[in-house]
Amino acid sequence: MADLFYPQRCVGCGRRASDVLCPACFEALPEVGRPVCARCGLPTAFETFVCEECKNVDFGFERASAPLRYEGVGKEIVHVLKYRGYTRVVERLAAPLMLGAVEDLGAGFDAVVPVPLHRSRLRKRGFNQAELLARGVARRINAPVSDKLKVVRSTRDQVELSAAGRRANVAGAFAAKGRVAGRILLVDDVFTTGATMSACAGTLLGAGAGEVLALSLCRTV
Repeated sequence: MADLFYPQRCVGCGRRASDVLCPACFEALPEVGRPVCARCGLPTAFETFVCEECKNVDFGFERASAPLRYEGVGKEIVHVLKYRGYTRVVERLAAPLMLGAVEDLGAGFDAVVPVPLHRSRLRKRGFNQAELLARGVARRINAPVSDKLKVVRSTRDQVELSAAGRRANVAGAFAAKGRVAGRILLVDDVFTTGATMSACAGTLLGAGAGEVLALSLCRTV
């Protein structure tokens, strides 16, 4: 009866489906795949520790990884979560996909930390999508979620900013809530230039973290 009146729809194409994605859209998931840059996670022509895109960039995190490209079905998954509040995609799809990317970063995390939202954006949206993703991943790797980051000033929307503009936009925007220790997995929904994650990672390192690794659901390429 529930399916009759409230049919499940594929988040990729909108057609009726038995789960969050229909078989065709699941097959069309834009996986990042191999080879990739071991440092920033960008797809490359061959395996490398540092690629041309990141070799002159000073990141706060040690390495970054993501299972999907931010395009096609991958982009739709982010949008239905972020803008339509369809949180079911976290447990049914996003967190399991991200678990594979965690393996590229190595095992043994002392805490999983989501990239925070400014209170005005959190109030408007009602939830932090990065926190939902962080909790989904943390349950699977048996690590605690730590709310150790906060936004101390509002920032502009990053969409139309250059890489340098993004770094300037988030500089000094985050602060730590007390001391941090150990190996930290930093989680966000989309990795574009790495500016936000780098600023967050730098803050965590300044608060005592030994190492910060960056994980996102999607990555722009």
